[in-house]
Amino acid sequence: MEDPAEVDLRCSVVVFRGESVLLVHRTRDGADDWVLPGGSPRPGESMAACAQRETLEEAGLPVDPARVAFVLESHAPGARQRAVDLVFLATETTTDTLPARLAPQERENGLEPMFVALAELPGLILRPPLAGHLRSLRMRGPARTAAYLGNLWRPLAAEH
Repeated sequence: MEDPAEVDLRCSVVVFRGESVLLVHRTRDGADDWVLPGGSPRPGESMAACAQRETLEEAGLPVDPARVAFVLESHAPGARQRAVDLVFLATETTTDTLPARLAPQERENGLEPMFVALAELPGLILRPPLAGHLRSLRMRGPARTAAYLGNLWRPLAAEH
């Protein structure tokens, strides 16, 4: 049996505001493209918690990633490593200390978060190329998403 391919697990979010979606413009390390906010989970961190943390770190926005919008895979021909991204449909959250509708804030050099009109997506270099999926998701809403059940691990019951 062949060795299994290495998997780079990622967690991202889709956040809509009206007819716009939250994206991050990357202009570092030779990149000039657009991505969903997201990243890789830390040891012991749930996928939803990772998506929340990454969105806060990259855009300064607190979100609730309650639904799974889609899962995507990127695997170049002949490459050993593949990326698997669990993409959440998230809503912005508010608290007593945080007002609603915060403006995205640049928190990392070379990563500029902003809400981009869905009509502008075809003209962007979006990685991966999700423009049509994002517009479709906005049109249909959460009806065709999946619940995120979280960590369902439980210890085995002791035998009697």
